[in-house]
Order: sequence, then structure tokens, then C-alpha cells
Amino acid sequence: MYWNKRMFFVYGAEGSKATERAEYLLTMTGFPYRLFSLDRDYTRNQLDRLLPGTKVIPHIYHNTKYVGTTKDLYDYLYNEVKEREYDENDDKNDSEPR
Repeated sequence: MYWNKRMFFVYGAEGSKATERAEYLLTMTGFPYRLFSLDRDYTRNQLDRLLPGTKVIPHIYHNTKYVGTTKDLYDYLYNEVKEREYDENDDKNDSEPR
């Protein structure tokens, strides 16, 4: 897999509504992601070592930065999309003749 600075990593579980919502949010905003499923790609023990005492799934990372759970992802993506729109508008303004 190539390195993509926009890549998200979702540590979720099959059949989890919250994992499905996280996938939906990432798909709709156009951000690439990789889903890791509990008991297929990682174990509860591995998750506990990464995030001791956690009881929720999914946990989401933007590259190596921990974003949080699905609610945190929504807030994070809102800010990312707003920033992208601002950058696109700024680029348009720079290319317009004055």
C-alpha cells in the first residue's frame, strides 16, 4: 500500500453500526481509508494495548494522529472539509486577474 497523507485507519468491527457510519462519512467526504476488523485483522488484546480500557469501536486515526470515535471523526472531517473548501477558494482568488 502506498503512503497517502490523507489516509484514515479505522479499527472497527463487522456488524457495528458505528463502524458503518465512520465508513460512510469517509466515503462521502472522499477521504481514503483502510478498515481493520476486530477478530479478523486485530484482537481485543491488541486493541487494549493500544487504548487501555476502551469499550467502544471504532477507533480512527488520520495517519498516526488519533482522531477518536465516530463522533470525533464527524467533527474532525467537518473541519477538514471546511479547510479544503477555504484552500480551494483561496486558490481561485489567486488565479483571478486583478
